[in-house]
Amino acid sequence: MISEIVTRTALLAAVTFCLLLSSSFSARATEIQSLASIRLQAESFISSYPYESPYPARFQLGNLDSRLRLKACHEALSIEFNRRDMVHGNTALLVRCPITAGWKIHLPVRIDVFDDVVVTAKPLLKGQKIDESAITFQKHNIARLKNGYYSKSSALEQLQARRNLARGTVLTPSRLAPLLMVRSGQQVTLVLNYNGLQIKSTGKALQSATLGQLVKVRNSQSMKIVEGVVAGEGLVRISI
Repeated sequence: MISEIVTRTALLAAVTFCLLLSSSFSARATEIQSLASIRLQAESFISSYPYESPYPARFQLGNLDSRLRLKACHEALSIEFNRRDMVHGNTALLVRCPITAGWKIHLPVRIDVFDDVVVTAKPLLKGQKIDESAITFQKHNIARLKNGYYSKSSALEQLQARRNLARGTVLTPSRLAPLLMVRSGQQVTLVLNYNGLQIKSTGKALQSATLGQLVKVRNSQSMKIVEGVVAGEGLVRISI
């Protein structure tokens, strides 16, 4: 009888110990931040980021170390790009628990952002003006366009090809140059505003120049060399 009581007591003690141990593990588990929750909030951040693009961004989050043990954060995580100038391509997110003495981690991510960018609609020659007939739009991953791009045709006004360009070439700032409004040896119109009067004459440009640049011109009548600002195609404005 005594032996039976001892056995039952020992069994009860063992069960009680197991329950306490299980409860302890459960409590500890609830104190650890779920890695899945971190990924879900990071995905939500990227999906809602205001990219100036008509297409949704595509992304792939890096892996978090499964051995990572972070204290459970009882507030929404603070998420931002690790570098503000790197919001697409191979970049990283800074994920923080905003409470006092909270943790922070860096989460690598690859983000592809697409846009309709300007490409050449036909082969262009060096010095050729960029107009509507010379361009079209194609969908491209701008994360890969390291040298820049154009998404509006209005940004190409007064520009010309810096070199020969094949059809389908993405136009970038390095491939374009300001359009020459005055070319060396060209006959230009000189305009002088004097006391409310506008006096016009002609001259020969001694150098090439773009809009707004200074250019030297030999006056056709006086043969004197004057300097003025290029105000338009073949137009030079003189000031006294």
